[in-house]
Amino acid sequence: MKSLRSWKMGTIISLSTVMALSATACSNQPAAQGSKGAPVAEGPVKLNMAYYIGWNTPSIAREDNPSLKYLEDKLGIRMNLTAAAPDIYKEKLKVMIASGDVPDAFAWTDIDDFMVKLIKSGVVIPLDKHIDEYPNLKKEKHLFLTKYQGSIYGLSSVRNPIASQDIPLIRKDWLDNLGMKVPTTLDELYETAKAFTKNDPDKNGKNDTYGLQLGNTAAGISIRGTTGITQAFGIKNAWTKQGDKAVPRFATANFKEYLTWMNKAFAEGLIDPDFAVTDGPTSDSKLVRKGQAGIMFNFTTRIYDFETNYQKTDPNGKLIPFEAIKGPNGERGVTARVDRGGIFISKKAADDPQKMKKIMEWLDFGASEEGGIFWNYGVEGMHYKKTADGKIEQDTKMFERDMPRTFSFTLPIQSTDELYIFPQNTKEAQNLVVSGHKMNEPYLVTDETQLLFSPTYAKYATEAEKFIQDNTVKTIMGASKVSDWDAVVKQWYDRYEGDKVASEIAEVMKK
Repeated sequence: MKSLRSWKMGTIISLSTVMALSATACSNQPAAQGSKGAPVAEGPVKLNMAYYIGWNTPSIAREDNPSLKYLEDKLGIRMNLTAAAPDIYKEKLKVMIASGDVPDAFAWTDIDDFMVKLIKSGVVIPLDKHIDEYPNLKKEKHLFLTKYQGSIYGLSSVRNPIASQDIPLIRKDWLDNLGMKVPTTLDELYETAKAFTKNDPDKNGKNDTYGLQLGNTAAGISIRGTTGITQAFGIKNAWTKQGDKAVPRFATANFKEYLTWMNKAFAEGLIDPDFAVTDGPTSDSKLVRKGQAGIMFNFTTRIYDFETNYQKTDPNGKLIPFEAIKGPNGERGVTARVDRGGIFISKKAADDPQKMKKIMEWLDFGASEEGGIFWNYGVEGMHYKKTADGKIEQDTKMFERDMPRTFSFTLPIQSTDELYIFPQNTKEAQNLVVSGHKMNEPYLVTDETQLLFSPTYAKYATEAEKFIQDNTVKTIMGASKVSDWDAVVKQWYDRYEGDKVASEIAEVMKK
């Protein structure tokens, strides 16, 4: 299940600061003008950029990093880059913007209270019309979901949306041991999980297995490994329309049906009994390392983890993907993996046609096939070479030194045949990954409501999401009754101005 995290409260800057930034953004004009009003280019265009990265920062000096020099020369730019790990980066950007030093282009992780203030004050611009002018970005436009009032503001680093955490995976050797087939419906999933719990599927003579592997999360309202089940109950969006009203998913009749199913499964021992106190990596390891569970909804890369870890002790073990489970009304789904946030462009940069052009060219390069090679392998002749049969041989030492991907942000969408292909694993495992993606592509569900912004909800998001999470866990485990769920929903509305939040979301949904 997707989180409501999109409405969390971001870093807040004062109104006076925003007004000052707005005035700066609106008044800043390029100094040198050509005959038609466009600025005169004098050599490479200088761009002030800021974004987060998830790896060690290489040298960002042109003279020390040949990958940076290559990209700058190719695009005719000079990058003044602020790059850091996400948590450190956010603090740096906050200080920069509060002081009026707004980068030409910068990254943020969401449409939250912080970003909405920048949008409303005119510090950043909508990008829809600009995207249409660049072919590689235009191909990805349907995946740019970082919007405010219907306009795209953030250009994310998109991926193939089938790179989902909802892919159903099951122990094929356990099915064979019990003479069972791969489940296709919720009822069949329940019976399979029951057999995996009670019928000694690993044939070791011990009562030490269970059917479904789940995990809890520290925040949000998502229980790890349940989204494939909620999708089968028709719970596909964070918010739904009921008449003129917007209703959060946990306030729907479908959600109570889901709770009833989960409560029954837990009571019969079909779910990891410790899921509520088990984090993500630990829950995954119970299947891929210890072989305790037989079914999980997760990334297809768990197939590689299983092969690398569990199969060392049990070579006969086999983890395979299967199709999304059908619910009582025939509904099924796999939640599309779509990145949030992305690169935002300042009004100050947009007022300079040369800067705007170069920023968009930089983003479009990243989304091109050539940009994808640069991201993954670096520069030909420097970080990799091609063999006679066209394969790429990478100099990993040089690549890790220069880390070329530091200097681009967007990516092309990978083909399904190439997604999560890890050459270090067996061809059999790679084929399973591809088949898992292909069989589930028809059931992809993209939830744009997860990014709808409510200023009221921004005040309560962390506490409100934990409230739903805790009560969902209690209900599944039987500490609370499903029949009491309506009272939980009422508490949520009463505590967190739910009617006002829903009204704000309904208004946004109209746009």
